[in-house]
Amino acid sequence: MAGPKPSKPSIIRTNVYSLTLILFLCIFSYLFGLWQHGGPTSLLPATTSTTTVVDIACSTATATATAPKTIDFTAHHVAATSSEAVMKTYPLCNISYSEYTPCQDGKRSLKFSRRRLIYRERHCPAKSELLKCRVPAPYGYRNPFAWPTSRDLVWYANVPHKELTVEKAVQNWIRYEGDRFRFPGGGTMFPNGADAYIDDIGKLINLNDGSIRTAIDTGCGVASWGAYLLSRNIITMSFAPRDTHEAQVQFALERGVPALIGVLAAERLPYPSRAFDMAHCSRCLIPWNQFGTL
Repeated sequence: MAGPKPSKPSIIRTNVYSLTLILFLCIFSYLFGLWQHGGPTSLLPATTSTTTVVDIACSTATATATAPKTIDFTAHHVAATSSEAVMKTYPLCNISYSEYTPCQDGKRSLKFSRRRLIYRERHCPAKSELLKCRVPAPYGYRNPFAWPTSRDLVWYANVPHKELTVEKAVQNWIRYEGDRFRFPGGGTMFPNGADAYIDDIGKLINLNDGSIRTAIDTGCGVASWGAYLLSRNIITMSFAPRDTHEAQVQFALERGVPALIGVLAAERLPYPSRAFDMAHCSRCLIPWNQFGTL
């Protein structure tokens, strides 16, 4: 047989006891949280700032500090330095060194083999041959033109060489105009201009769908191909050896085109495989069918 059902007053008393117990636990958890985060002193009234308390059991209370601490930006890990350290200063080199490239010295290169164009690779000086002076800028050097003007114009004083204006005059590489050079966009293999030449490439390869983002230009000349590809959102690394034309790579750098002095010889270029989406060679005089290149 079932026992007697509890009366209604006894149920109310039980609920009251439960609520009281829960309320007590909440208050206890809150006070315990205050003590854990700030110690006994956190129970005292705050005068300068408020404290953020997170009560996992019952609630989360946040407040903004009225007196924020000053952020410390000083270095906490300082390398040991010697009090005897002396700052070294170097004088300017003679102006004849204004285009000096340490690892591309013409006299040093003649000591190396001409096989596979090894003599045109980088051959850096020994420690005893290092210059102890600062390489100066060419006399009258001026800040280069800003892009995109620099694509077409370079100050003559920055790269004072007219050889290409004579030797490549009929190919429209470069023109000398008073105190500056102008680059019409011509080249050995694109008599109608680099833009038209790139349009012809675009008929064979899609240059607009984003699949071609980087390119490398072998034997770049004055880097007009790379300069005009920039307007099509393709970045080109242009490179060429330092040769009798003088300063081709310097022209490229003054124009704002990434470039380096380099040659595909016995050593590979400092780029990993598949670093470029497209490779270009316009009469670059590389014997591709020798030494297992192809």
